[in-house]
Amino acid sequence: MKRTPAHRRRRGYALVVVMMLILTTTAIAAVQMRQLNSALRIEQARQRSEAHCRGPVMVLAIACARLEAANPPSASASYQYTHHDGYQSRLYRVTYQEVLTDRWTVTVDPDETAATLPLLPNKF
Repeated sequence: MKRTPAHRRRRGYALVVVMMLILTTTAIAAVQMRQLNSALRIEQARQRSEAHCRGPVMVLAIACARLEAANPPSASASYQYTHHDGYQSRLYRVTYQEVLTDRWTVTVDPDETAATLPLLPNKF
């Protein structure tokens, strides 16, 4: 006995199921990749911030501490300071400039050409 066309089973759903599975897996992978990229950018920003705090900010704190003890010998003075942050040593130019009486501007810049300047003294 032959089936009539009205009762015939439809075929081809396996391909649709496989395509939906591939599409869903690809979408989940894309979301995970975005989250991973975001976490990586956050970690890189944190490392740059820590490196900045270990470098110029630390040298600026040292330079300001020297200024608390006494004033530099001249109204404008530049010194060199080598700072090791745990990973590398960098040479910094520390510049003191008197603005008003007992008011100073302290500038710290990474400068490899500062080797000709005098060393930053332990105290003025």
